Amino acid sequence: MVYSFHMEVIKTDGLKEVYSPAKFCLSLRKAGAPREVADSVCKTVGGKINPNASTTTIFRKALKYLIKADPDVAARYGLRRGLEALGPDGFIFEQYFETVLQSYGFTTKRDVILRGKCVSHEIDVIAASGSKRFLVEAKYHNTAGIKTHVDVIMYAHARLNDIVSAEGTKNQKKYEYGMWVVTNTKFTDAAIQYAKCQGIRLTGWNYPRGASLEDIIADKKLYPVTILPSLPKDLLPTLAKHGIILAQDLLTYEPQDLVKTFGISAD
Repeated sequence: MVYSFHMEVIKTDGLKEVYSPAKFCLSLRKAGAPREVADSVCKTVGGKINPNASTTTIFRKALKYLIKADPDVAARYGLRRGLEALGPDGFIFEQYFETVLQSYGFTTKRDVILRGKCVSHEIDVIAASGSKRFLVEAKYHNTAGIKTHVDVIMYAHARLNDIVSAEGTKNQKKYEYGMWVVTNTKFTDAAIQYAKCQGIRLTGWNYPRGASLEDIIADKKLYPVTILPSLPKDLLPTLAKHGIILAQDLLTYEPQDLVKTFGISAD
């Protein structure tokens, strides 16, 4: 069919927007698809989009073609939704990002209680490298449209100050502490501005440029197991308990072991 430039599609948050072929093609290019592949997929899928189609439907159609053209590009294209599937709460996202940190050489501990000057704090992940200790605050959202706001960064900054103050009163500053807030979605402009002012490290979708969450994942191919279209969603907690967080973790198992241990269908 020939689509209208004013044809509307439905986003994941339920709101409508005008379908933009240019925006769709750009999303494919950002995932690393060569121009000829992006143009081909964009043209093929774009010609099959009906008015009021969901962006999820469009995504699945594009992914189907990308898998045949370039599996690596398909993995990156499916990354955002794969991260959203690390739910329903933030626990598995914390476990996933800890695995990413370990792949980059950090020594980590998860769910640690640190005593501050005023109160005690539960830290999602502590990531250590040399004398540097990052207190990692992981903010998980299961919808791409939900951003991490400045109040989250201000709260994290206050926790850092309380913990650092306690270290100072004990006169045993063994480590240089820093706060690191990571999210699977985007930060608001105010959140980024405050973090820059206070020296807080941020990692999120499309931020910072060149070292965003998708960049550090794709660089070492640390794709979550949830990028696999055939993975039953209710199987994720069981896989996580067995330490299977990354898609590449499945490579340590033979197909028959996956069938026997996790009940995954042979197909």
